[in-house]
Amino acid sequence: MLIDQYKESINKATKEQLKTAVTVLLGSHAAPVFGAAKTVEHEIAALNALKALGYLADDSDEFTLVEKLRITKSKARSLLYQTALRKIDEDEAEKDMRLINALKSTQIVKEGNLFIIEVPDPLTMDRMRKIIRDAGYLSDETFSNSLARIPEEALVALMVELIPEKDKKAMEKKMSDSGVTDISIPGLIKAIIKQEASKIAGDTGNKAARIIGDKIFDTLENISSMTIEKINKIMSL
Repeated sequence: MLIDQYKESINKATKEQLKTAVTVLLGSHAAPVFGAAKTVEHEIAALNALKALGYLADDSDEFTLVEKLRITKSKARSLLYQTALRKIDEDEAEKDMRLINALKSTQIVKEGNLFIIEVPDPLTMDRMRKIIRDAGYLSDETFSNSLARIPEEALVALMVELIPEKDKKAMEKKMSDSGVTDISIPGLIKAIIKQEASKIAGDTGNKAARIIGDKIFDTLENISSMTIEKINKIMSL
């Protein structure tokens, strides 16, 4: 029974964890007065209390909630979305960093001319959807709840948008100082994607997965130490 699993976490919790969990649970009964909060507020409070107890990890995804709370996938996504919406102190940079971390860790599948990206967190998926839409590459049919199917140009635009302007300028200056004047940041990203996509095609000749985001951001972060030969090698593949 679930209560037995909860009791196990309660028994293992420290005094501070227990105080935090109780405070979180009672907090939903005090907004604004006892009994006035909607059901969803109590559900979110219970979810956060379970995180405080260590029963759930802070970054639990929908699959973890389905397994550990025994709820449906749609219910899990709804809870994650409602919880994320209440993080009103999160700025644009923090939202972008969550998306960057998602792209770094997820495996991207290439299927035909499209790249399939899975982002379980619904608010992070919305952030990606907005960036791609603003770049002019989105049609609603390309997105499902946690999967996005986008062309290479949209993936390039997404990666470019996630690089802070000051970093883009610094990268361009370093390339210019190194004598590389005919290569843009989008061009470099596209070359990296092409390089990784060719490896995907080589795996099965049809459909495979590889972590592309990590490779792209790792390359961009280390561009200052790259030689002209290294950059030209990437661009020539």
